[in-house]
Amino acid sequence: MWDLHLVHVLTAKMLRVNSQALKARVHQVERALHDRGLEALVLYANGSVLGNQSFMHAYLRYLCNFDGHNTPAMLIVQPGKAPTLLTGNKPHMRAHLAERNLWFDDVRHVQPPRLGDEIVSILAVAGRGARRIAYMGYNETPAPVWKSLEQGLPRTEWIHDFAPDIDKCRVRKTAVEMSFHRRAAEVCDAMFETLAREVATGKHGYRLKAAMEHTARDSGCDYCDTWLTLAPRADVFRYYMDECFNAPQAGDQLLAGVLLTYDGHWGHSVRTGSIGRATADHRRIYGICRDMYEAALERLRPGEDLRGVNAAMDDILHRHYAEHEVRRSRSGHGLGYAYEDPVVSLAFANPWDSPAATRGPIEIKPGMLMELHPHLFVPNVAGAMIGDMVAVTETGYEILTAFPRDLITW
Repeated sequence: MWDLHLVHVLTAKMLRVNSQALKARVHQVERALHDRGLEALVLYANGSVLGNQSFMHAYLRYLCNFDGHNTPAMLIVQPGKAPTLLTGNKPHMRAHLAERNLWFDDVRHVQPPRLGDEIVSILAVAGRGARRIAYMGYNETPAPVWKSLEQGLPRTEWIHDFAPDIDKCRVRKTAVEMSFHRRAAEVCDAMFETLAREVATGKHGYRLKAAMEHTARDSGCDYCDTWLTLAPRADVFRYYMDECFNAPQAGDQLLAGVLLTYDGHWGHSVRTGSIGRATADHRRIYGICRDMYEAALERLRPGEDLRGVNAAMDDILHRHYAEHEVRRSRSGHGLGYAYEDPVVSLAFANPWDSPAATRGPIEIKPGMLMELHPHLFVPNVAGAMIGDMVAVTETGYEILTAFPRDLITW
């Protein structure tokens, strides 16, 4: 009889984004460069080890399906030429990370501090006149790398607004991409099943987190992080050992969130419950959160404005509390190769964000994937959060994560 984990691993190996699809993505970039009169695109990206703190990694994965993991990489795209990848991986130790899946041949192993010098040596060949080159990843680029680019290509105008040209192509997920996200959702569910089983053992919070993360790694995830809040009145997201040292006690709230990637595709889910009987405050705050969740789903229809989904959640919250009376962050965001995938995430503002007068509507389209996670923490009262992976279909939506989202008695 087949081992279920082995079946999933074999499926993942067969469901690679193929070279033709990657080539098509690069050709889209080449056309955008040509249309804007740009000579090339230079992309700097850290590896996936930084999790949701590496935004550029998603672009690198989208264009060539490469992950440097704990090392940086740079990609050059020039119209009419095959791409060039620079990787900080040591060639005598981990060359296979770069070469085994790429559809182009120009891969160069460069010590990270020398990445900028290597870019200069490649682009300087094209001439020394004035030029316009798109650059992505400036906010993640180390100062020595950027200094080398400025000094080595002094007559270059670096264009830093190219990301939207790629973002619009990433909004709707392909069937292969969605298959990986579905698997990520299954792992999220399995992690909550682990938590439900392990809570009864009385383990401290950090050990409950470890058990959940073991489930993710054992299921083939390449990245996983968790938070777990265990207290009579949930207050904030708690990640670290010194924050999660308590053991479950009757009357506690237990909120848990999982963030993971499966073959580079993000999964995310959150659940709320109590140890034993929930108090009246636990039930009331959870009820507000659940109403926010249901209001969001009611507005999630193709052709409508995605900003209306966020507004529906805010309307419910503000019937009960003013913004200054609660602690919270955004109520949702896009998912994809990035934890906060572009375009979709713009519809879900953080409470502290300054509204931009130029922001227009974002049309809900089939193939969009997002995390809806309305939440509120009311100081000295209670907290609640519901988080699910939700895909937009031709007629409405599909919730990918299946673990029960009612108020849980752990």
